[in-house]
Amino acid sequence: MKKLLITLLTAFAINLTLSAELTLPTILTDHMVLQRKQPVPIWGTAEPGSRITVEFAGQKKTTEADSNGKWRVDLDSMEANATPQTMTITSSKDGRTEISDVLVGEVWLCSGQSNMQWAMKNSENGPAAIAAANHQQIRLYRTPTAFSQTPTEKINAVWTQCNSETVAEFSAVAYYFGKKLQDELDVPIGLWQSCWGGSRIEPWTPPCGFEGFDSLADIREQIKNFPADFGVDPKKAKQERQYPTAMYNAMLHANIPFAIKGSIWYQGESNHREGMLYVDKTKALLKGWHALWGYDFPYYFVQIAPYQYGAEDPSVLPEFWEAQAEIVTEIPNTGMAVVHDATTLNNIHPPNKEVPGTRLAQLALDNTYGQDIVSTGPGFKEMKLLGDSIEIVFDSAEGLTTRDGKDPDWFEIVGDNGIFKPAKAVIKGSSILLRSPDVANPVAMRFAWDKLATPNLMNGAGLPAPAFRAGDAPEPKLPDMVELPEMKGFKTVYQLVLPANNNFAQKAPEYAVDNSAKISAFKQVAYLLELQKPGEEIEYAFASMDAFTSNVKQISVPTVASGARFMQQVNNLTIRSNVASVNEVTGSDGGNIEFWPGNYSPGNASQIPGADNQLFDFGDVGADKIPGYGCMQVHNWKDRQTVFAINRWNGGTLDIGIGNSETAKASDWTFVGNGGSYFMRRLTVFVK
Repeated sequence: MKKLLITLLTAFAINLTLSAELTLPTILTDHMVLQRKQPVPIWGTAEPGSRITVEFAGQKKTTEADSNGKWRVDLDSMEANATPQTMTITSSKDGRTEISDVLVGEVWLCSGQSNMQWAMKNSENGPAAIAAANHQQIRLYRTPTAFSQTPTEKINAVWTQCNSETVAEFSAVAYYFGKKLQDELDVPIGLWQSCWGGSRIEPWTPPCGFEGFDSLADIREQIKNFPADFGVDPKKAKQERQYPTAMYNAMLHANIPFAIKGSIWYQGESNHREGMLYVDKTKALLKGWHALWGYDFPYYFVQIAPYQYGAEDPSVLPEFWEAQAEIVTEIPNTGMAVVHDATTLNNIHPPNKEVPGTRLAQLALDNTYGQDIVSTGPGFKEMKLLGDSIEIVFDSAEGLTTRDGKDPDWFEIVGDNGIFKPAKAVIKGSSILLRSPDVANPVAMRFAWDKLATPNLMNGAGLPAPAFRAGDAPEPKLPDMVELPEMKGFKTVYQLVLPANNNFAQKAPEYAVDNSAKISAFKQVAYLLELQKPGEEIEYAFASMDAFTSNVKQISVPTVASGARFMQQVNNLTIRSNVASVNEVTGSDGGNIEFWPGNYSPGNASQIPGADNQLFDFGDVGADKIPGYGCMQVHNWKDRQTVFAINRWNGGTLDIGIGNSETAKASDWTFVGNGGSYFMRRLTVFVK
């Protein structure tokens, strides 16, 4: 450790002991690797008008610092060189400095969130791998975590040689990626780590990247309107670091345009509920990076691993996997490593980082370095409808098999009724034949369409198949509405089939039934929420109460236009439900509603007895941001129960449920994102 400390201090001293004028970015330090076979920018600042000379590997480049003191030269393309060399930089006014132990080889940017940041010391087989990690031809640059409203001009980091001391805190995915490249290419490898646990994709994107995308217009407005007190309150740091451009500003900007061959990326957990919007956000990221570097470099990424994500709808994660796969289709020079065969379902950070690192390297070796190897698992190519069966044809399917010797699993097919059923899968060469006794004439299929899917299908190279779906699955047919004695005398005002994803914040609900124009006075209001999952019985909750408004437009989904804003107690509450955990009551004075078209938070401003100030439950408080997240909830506060809740109509996946949610932070289903779990989500509103 003492040797490491001396090395780091010496490297920092290179920059600190320069003249007050001649400075270099910290990515230009001892032990660095320069990118081979392409021009290499060397840049910095000096006294305006200074004559700057850079000498390296027989090259001598000269330029003059401009009026702002900035200067840059580009070294000519070089072949790989594992022999340490010295770079000399001289200023006609500010002296000279030397950078020693410089190699020429391959340099890769390694970015993302926690699974990229995950250190060697915390990974599977970490101690043994660390002890063996003395690789003088691999060099490491670890960027400290930071965020900023504006671009910063210095990053406090240095290059180090890879050894058992320096690699322990370094990205395990990046290390295994670099080690595989070094073993195969036999050239020096430079690994530039810049990642931060929990980070979204937007903070890594330069401002120019967001231009030209209609879907990202709101982000462009965010960039223009940073809070006036940004970066002042440490309590806000966790939120502020997620602002668009904030990590690019502090963790990338100062080191661009250091020459790199390409980038690897492991991120998405913090964006996984966004579906196809993530494709546009990735396009924005790469548009910005490529513009600032001045060339289009490869981008290889890891498809995020299966994980429980609480009570979230099991299809949310597969929809994100589908979006990640679409990146490869829509963006040239990209590739995806699939890792669901090396995961831990109860741990969002699978400890095996050798698998993703090695598979990223295989993508690079195949597509960037021209090695003729198999770098992807079986991928969907074509679907054939064969009457009582479906045939799926795969690419990259030589030696198609399963890793456990059993039949392929996690395949489902669907017929005209819209309900998916498990399918028996049989391998036929590079195809799979799907059948189910429950589906006479299948029209569509899906594979690994569940957040916990760890399918066994792979090719002869041992690489797994990613989740996918094919065909046009019909919407499931809705059953007749539940009828209850307590509904006698009530008139139907509205009926709404709730979309799993909606934007009621911007667009009014499209009611299947709207009799509001026929309704005059009323004394009571009632609600029936019906939910049904494929192959399961209908769950329902019925709640009637004395009218809390005389405006019929305000008794359904609370939108901005309706003016519905109710956080209050209600009288004469009657509840009926077939969900065992819901207490049935008649004429109770223990009811309350939370109908709000905007954001809301715990706080219990209405002083509902028994509500928790820290949890989303039956005692929340509406916020001023309208439109926003949105909620429509009926509660039985005397029994500390949510009767039903419908939340989130600002563009994401609906939160919906009957009874109390079992999530730790919200008994009222807030943030659960489970709407896609149900094929039927029907709300009926009555008056009497």
